[in-house]
Amino acid sequence: MNETLTRWYHRYPATLWGAAVVAALLLVWWLASVARGPAAPMPLGGRFQIVGFYQNKSPGSARPGSRASFESHVRAISTVTPRWFVMTGTGAVRNIGYSASVASFARTHHVLLVPLVTNLGSGMLTSPAGRARGAAALARVVTRDHLSGVNIDFELLPASVRTGLTDFVSLLRHDLGPRPVIAVSVFPLVGVSTSISGAYDYVGLATHANYLVVMAYDHHYSGGPPGPVAPYSWVVANVDAALKQVPAAKIVLAIGMYGYDWTGTTAHTVSDVQAEALAKARGIRPTYNAAESQNTFQYTAAGTTHVVWYMGNRSAKARLALARSKHLAGIALWRLGDEAPHFWSSLGLP
Repeated sequence: MNETLTRWYHRYPATLWGAAVVAALLLVWWLASVARGPAAPMPLGGRFQIVGFYQNKSPGSARPGSRASFESHVRAISTVTPRWFVMTGTGAVRNIGYSASVASFARTHHVLLVPLVTNLGSGMLTSPAGRARGAAALARVVTRDHLSGVNIDFELLPASVRTGLTDFVSLLRHDLGPRPVIAVSVFPLVGVSTSISGAYDYVGLATHANYLVVMAYDHHYSGGPPGPVAPYSWVVANVDAALKQVPAAKIVLAIGMYGYDWTGTTAHTVSDVQAEALAKARGIRPTYNAAESQNTFQYTAAGTTHVVWYMGNRSAKARLALARSKHLAGIALWRLGDEAPHFWSSLGLP
């Protein structure tokens, strides 16, 4: 001890002893936190989440953008997830549509702003350096744009990057800290080839993410025979499979408010509002398939038979009820602007 410290010790021995104990305890806590690795994500709270995926208006597209729907129903939406960023194979983040006005509107109405981050291939995930570079770049974007977090929507990944994807999310949590939201969009486990779903380690991803968005749609799609896009029994099976691995509070069920118009095995996407407008224009009343909780109808154009399957309000309501009955964290709507008339009121949402 130097002379000054010695004088203080003799005058205030208990104080110095207490300070030493506190310092030692803080050191032990810090060492333990380092050993544990990244902090666990902070919980979102008890509110049932309504996540609205958001798409900017595409020039020349017949489908509307999401802005009108978002602004009209902002009171019902807890999180908005705009498709604004893409991550390249080198770990760089590319802006593909950030809107300052939409960001400002979300903040003004206290809606969490958690943009979607899609991928260009899987190269970034194949090396530790690439993953670290990508996580750091994305964390800088979250800080720079004052985002509430990000939704990692990396698709068509080979099963070989399963560990790499989980490690990337772990690194992102480390760089962001516990507060920002990390969501990860995942393919379903049941009825999906492991070549598509094998990259998603539900348990590992949920350790670092606030929630997983189970994309329970596209069971039938273009390139295959017509059929229900999200058959109810299949959705239930996938929710139950996810619950065997991840707590209900970490699962958000995605509902696709769209369908397909098939001719043979080729199909193009139709939103719910487009599907119902098409049926009305042709004087057709769609059939509700109760077994699969989906809507369908057929029509003929230029001598060719078309088969349409789509979600619709009644089907979406059944999936909302499923999410609530299983005590899931919430639902995610793909995408705002695709919903049929009276969608929000039929679900009991403002």
